[in-house]
Amino acid sequence: MLNNQKWLAKLPKIILAFVCSLFLFSLLVLGVLRSTLFNQEFMVDQVHDTKYAEMIAKEINTNISDIGLASNIPAEVLSGVVPAEIVQQNVDSYIRGIYTDVPFNLIGTDQIGTNIDQAVAQYAEEKNITITEDMTANLTYMKESAITIFDQYVKLPYLLTYGHKVMQFDDTLILLFIVTGVVFLLLLIGTMMVIGKWWHRRLRYGAYIFGGAGLMMVVVPMLIYTSGYIERIAINSHAIYLFLTSYLTDFILRFVWVGIGTIILALILWGVSEPLRVKMRNEINH
Repeated sequence: MLNNQKWLAKLPKIILAFVCSLFLFSLLVLGVLRSTLFNQEFMVDQVHDTKYAEMIAKEINTNISDIGLASNIPAEVLSGVVPAEIVQQNVDSYIRGIYTDVPFNLIGTDQIGTNIDQAVAQYAEEKNITITEDMTANLTYMKESAITIFDQYVKLPYLLTYGHKVMQFDDTLILLFIVTGVVFLLLLIGTMMVIGKWWHRRLRYGAYIFGGAGLMMVVVPMLIYTSGYIERIAINSHAIYLFLTSYLTDFILRFVWVGIGTIILALILWGVSEPLRVKMRNEINH
């Protein structure tokens, strides 16, 4: 009977702590979403980390070389007409344009045309080939096709669609983050007031709140991460596959790392509360 009465006395505190933990979890989730899916630099970082620009530069040059083969120009002649640096600049600019609604224009197209002219001229000189009017016309077509290929690789339609859909909810996300943060603080203050004046109890319940939120942040993302679903995504382009799997993996792991940090904070609160509890008990006994 006495134990039941103790549990009934603790029940409001436990419920408050649980609700507070749920709101903290929601706040952390919103924070992770804001720093990843709604953050252009997160996507740009993934592009850099996966060497995405370098890989699609190779694919672009391969496609341009295939066009050159139709004009009897060996593949190696045009294998480097589109530098990875230009691709990187364009991809970064394209991504930032998606998130900011700034119109995107290709950068470095003149240099690509010049590179093709120089590569073909050098090849013709080495092989003692006279450049005829037909060859000049083919060269013009080749340069136009190269720019078209370059444009198609940089301006991926699904990225544009994804970015626009995400940014439609940006203001809503910020509002939810503010409201959730305010409610969490009010609940936290209310929980501490209900617990009473004893600091060891306040710290202990703080550990419960942060620990519970941290565990929720870790468990589900870890199940998704270890399931292998991300690696089984079917995409033909190796460059896009690496970029997308890296993007999703880092997104999932961001929840895990935030959760681990929150759990560590909970353990610190628990560790600090224990000496205070022992000290209070000794003072009461004496």
